[in-house]
Amino acid sequence: MVLCVGYMGRLGAVGLRAAARPGFSISQARCLSTFGFQRPRAILARSELRAIQQNPRSFWSSSKPAAPVEKAEPAPARVEEAAVPEANAATEPLPTEPAAAVDATSPVPSPEAALPPVSVPTDVLPTELAASIPPAPLHYGDLAALGLAGWTPAGICRWGMELIQVSTGMPWFWTIISATVLSRVFLFPFTVKQMQSTAALAPHQAEIAAIKDEMTLAQKKRDTLAMQRAALRQKMIYEKAGVSLGGMALAPFIQLPVTLGMFFGVKKLCDLPLEQLKYSGFEWVPDLTVADPTWTLPILATVLMNVQITVSMRDMIGATPQMGHIMNFLRVLTTGSVFLMANLSSGVIVYLITGIVMMTLQSLILRQPIVRRMLGIPLIPAHLRQSPPSMMDSLRYARKWWNDKAADVKASQRR
Repeated sequence: MVLCVGYMGRLGAVGLRAAARPGFSISQARCLSTFGFQRPRAILARSELRAIQQNPRSFWSSSKPAAPVEKAEPAPARVEEAAVPEANAATEPLPTEPAAAVDATSPVPSPEAALPPVSVPTDVLPTELAASIPPAPLHYGDLAALGLAGWTPAGICRWGMELIQVSTGMPWFWTIISATVLSRVFLFPFTVKQMQSTAALAPHQAEIAAIKDEMTLAQKKRDTLAMQRAALRQKMIYEKAGVSLGGMALAPFIQLPVTLGMFFGVKKLCDLPLEQLKYSGFEWVPDLTVADPTWTLPILATVLMNVQITVSMRDMIGATPQMGHIMNFLRVLTTGSVFLMANLSSGVIVYLITGIVMMTLQSLILRQPIVRRMLGIPLIPAHLRQSPPSMMDSLRYARKWWNDKAADVKASQRR
């Protein structure tokens, strides 16, 4: 109890000395007033609190609960003392310094820290600016999540294009070209096998043509025995040439799904459309999902298709005598296909042009004797090489074929 009284007496003496202290200066008044955003009570009590904290022992633990209430009694005196400088400061002229005093120890926030970065959503951007921002690149499995990859020929081709694009990061224009080239490389062994069989049967084309005519006549007469006899003779010729019927049928069976799978695979990506294909990465064809408005790609594809047919016509004549006329008929059809290809998307036309160029180069390379010997493709004898028929020859052949069919129909009606 004596210690508490002594401490209270010390606080009273401090309060009396503060009351007897002369008037505050202008800077002290500003710091003690509320005009400077400072708390006068905390500043006046700082020295006293520092003196209390220096005491190593606490005497409040042994005092009664009412003791903290007795300590708070001098607080109103300090508030009254702080009010006096405020009144004096109101009568004095204000200084030219900024009124708001900022503590030197308090950090000043920078404009960058005061304004955190805000991400602007693309839906509030202008249409032109939002359209110029390319979408995020694809990842493995995105086409499968969209239902575009599967175990169909087109689904497998789309999965292959996704694998190429994600692995290499190349633009979609070059991705379609790379996938087309790889598909032709995959089909190259089957093409070589087919050419080996065709070249091996070239010396026996006359016998094979006679057997086919015999089978056609037997079919009309419904002579089953004659048809079996002709089929047996044809099999013997194939065995003599070292050609397997199953091997010849396997090449078209593999080539057709891959070719159609690539076509419909690219077409589905462009028609969906896949957003990444709108940014092709090639300046002349910026969007692969729309048709070429200048018709440059359809016309180029038509011209290259005629070149490819002309180059490959020599190699396909040995297969059947009528193949030259059929190829001329296809050349006529390609001139009208430019209007059909004009409605296709640019990505599909890019695939067609790449495929045509690859097949043309393949025909030119496989025509070289050194390449044929390396790959085991027999050379066609010179007397079996026939010049391609002209358009007039094909027209006369078509007229003769039509007259023969009309005569057969009339003969069947008389019976």
